[in-house]
Amino acid sequence: MALKLPLVSAVKGAGYTLVLLLEALGMIGHWWRRRAAILTQMHVIGTQSVPITSFFMLLVGMVFALQTGIEFARFGQTNLVALVIVSAMVRELGPWMTAFVLIARVGSSMAAEIGTMKVSEEIDALEVMSVNPVSYVIVPRLAGYLIMGPALTILGTVVGIAGGALVARVQLGVTLDDFLRFAERGAEPLDIYWGLLKAFVFSMLAAAVACSNGMRATAGAVGVGRASRNTVVIALTLTVFFNYLLTSFYRMAKSFIAGLS
Repeated sequence: MALKLPLVSAVKGAGYTLVLLLEALGMIGHWWRRRAAILTQMHVIGTQSVPITSFFMLLVGMVFALQTGIEFARFGQTNLVALVIVSAMVRELGPWMTAFVLIARVGSSMAAEIGTMKVSEEIDALEVMSVNPVSYVIVPRLAGYLIMGPALTILGTVVGIAGGALVARVQLGVTLDDFLRFAERGAEPLDIYWGLLKAFVFSMLAAAVACSNGMRATAGAVGVGRASRNTVVIALTLTVFFNYLLTSFYRMAKSFIAGLS
């Protein structure tokens, strides 16, 4: 019985999250009405996350370039660092690492904010006033996340590549001209589209999980803390899982395109 209860709770939570997400996406007509709240969320999710995202991705690019450069140097092929960095940042590290930063910084606080509204009965008050909580609370946060998540991914990817170029030049002896020449081969249009698709999916997952846990918060401050903690754990797990699925689909798409040509 003890083993069944967590499973039942997980299934119910997943069902609630999916229904909440579909309901919020179905209210796309409310986006213009909530434009002021959406702009506020875009500032909180996006603008305020620029410094930490840029710094984090800069270090990721630098570390990745140094590690791959050490191995390529054994074969006298340090110029290939540029190709690997661009390919990895566009398809994998850019969307993945940016999603991690946003989950840690935004997802947990979003769940805590909505959870506080729930336990203090603000959500119930909205329903009493005939205001749809999904439209008023969830839609602005979901819309802001879906807009700014991919935007920050683009920024983070560019900064990460710049960090890799810096390390390649200073520590690996790769000239900027060589770096740019090999970097052009690192990303095809499909890679860019797939990276943006990942960013969109990760943003949608994180926003849905954060809002769902916040809306289901109970038991006062303890419940709010639990909702914040569960958001980080679940969102990170789903991000890793869906990253694997999307990477697998990318391989299938590449094979399909290659077959057509």
